[in-house]
Amino acid sequence: MTKFAALLAAVAVALAACGGGSTTSADSAQPADPAAVRCYELVEGSSRAVIKVEAAPSANDAEGGQVTVYSYLDGVEEFAPETTAGRLEPDAFVYADGTRLSLTDASLTWPQDSLLEGAVFTASACP
Repeated sequence: MTKFAALLAAVAVALAACGGGSTTSADSAQPADPAAVRCYELVEGSSRAVIKVEAAPSANDAEGGQVTVYSYLDGVEEFAPETTAGRLEPDAFVYADGTRLSLTDASLTWPQDSLLEGAVFTASACP
């Protein structure tokens, strides 16, 4: 596992531990709107990380959302994807601990004072 991938894995685990928790489609009150699914990637050398952001409304939260982090090394998946719940807003995904990822059609940006501070992922195809 590359240093970059290890950092992404640590971020995914830490955010899940902060109260987001892993989710499955069984937690959804209705299927996610395909138009609400967006993917972003960051490539560093032979490592590629993809973050999939999607709506996941539940009975308790109509603005529910989730992110799934994928990591690849030389095109091979490095670790199992990690899915974490949160809230989806028009221009942001907000984790349960308040960490706010800024979203546009072209990019996803990690906030200041986070492990991936300032990292910009660009729009990509979803895995």
